[in-house]
Amino acid sequence: MRVAIVGTELCALDRRGGGLEHVVLRWADALATEHEVVLVSFAPGGSPPTGTVAVERPADLAAVLGRIGPDLVSLHNRPQWGRLCPPRSTVAVTFHNYPGAWKVRARQWAATRAAAPRFALSAVSSALAAAAAGALAVPRPGVALTPPSIDPVFCDPAFCDPAFLGPPPRGAAAPVVLSPNRLLRKKGVLDLLAVARRPALADVRFAFADLLSPWLAPTAEHRALRAAIARVPNAYLFAPATSPADLAAWYTDSAVVACPAREPEGLGLVPLEAQACLAPVVTTDLGGLREATFAPNPCIPAGNLDVLAEALLHAISTDAQRALRDDARREVLARHSPQTAGAQFLRWVAGAVP
Repeated sequence: MRVAIVGTELCALDRRGGGLEHVVLRWADALATEHEVVLVSFAPGGSPPTGTVAVERPADLAAVLGRIGPDLVSLHNRPQWGRLCPPRSTVAVTFHNYPGAWKVRARQWAATRAAAPRFALSAVSSALAAAAAGALAVPRPGVALTPPSIDPVFCDPAFCDPAFLGPPPRGAAAPVVLSPNRLLRKKGVLDLLAVARRPALADVRFAFADLLSPWLAPTAEHRALRAAIARVPNAYLFAPATSPADLAAWYTDSAVVACPAREPEGLGLVPLEAQACLAPVVTTDLGGLREATFAPNPCIPAGNLDVLAEALLHAISTDAQRALRDDARREVLARHSPQTAGAQFLRWVAGAVP
């Protein structure tokens, strides 16, 4: 069958996009093993990524998809675009984030369901599937689970060399708490800065990725967080990794990877990637992060700075139970390797078409 995979208007559907775009492209690779796949990417005022069909605005989708004539249209975080899909196509919507990121109003959803009755819905975690079902007023079983994959680099055993594991030897450089998420308050940046000021963590360095994507220029929030980081002596910004291999090296060289989100996450690619590299992680118990965190790594209450500080210190000061961290890696790969996640997405798409 012919499958049209549509990106969002936030980032081009290419290898330079963000986490959502990379997940979608890996799913596209899996689908292409059995079906004809057409990538539809937004490219306002610029050139579309190689191998994609360009669309300027969401309003142009109807004409573009009409020319493609897909049997199934794969949408992501944009259920309202289902009304722009050809009437004979099945519309498969996958949710990567909570409803606030979908940009859909209740009346748009009602109009969409009326215009495109053949719908299939999925989400990247069970927590997000439940939230999507509630937001769209559909039965919970009507939202399937389609776990995303991590980049193949993080599945490579080369990044699990024991020489890179755990905190640096005594007398070496100070241990690093790594925060590689986007630079946003909701990612827990201010909580990490607050615990960084505690005397027990004074000899620990807190590294924050200066990551703005999908924005091209700093917002007021980014500027405020950069200034806050500059005021903490043992905190600093680092340039975002330019490749998955660079990011894997950051994971393996860090004492702990911290994801203390203050708002629910759809799932959490960062903790999955870090655990695949055998790095200790600390996450908060919001949204899909619990599903992305495996023992012995703790999933703690959001906003509790005492517990956060204790969890970071424990990860830094212990050898982090190598055997259990191996178990965490196996759990990640069993669900989120490109092969496993791609096969599950392929089954879901195939089952969506009558």
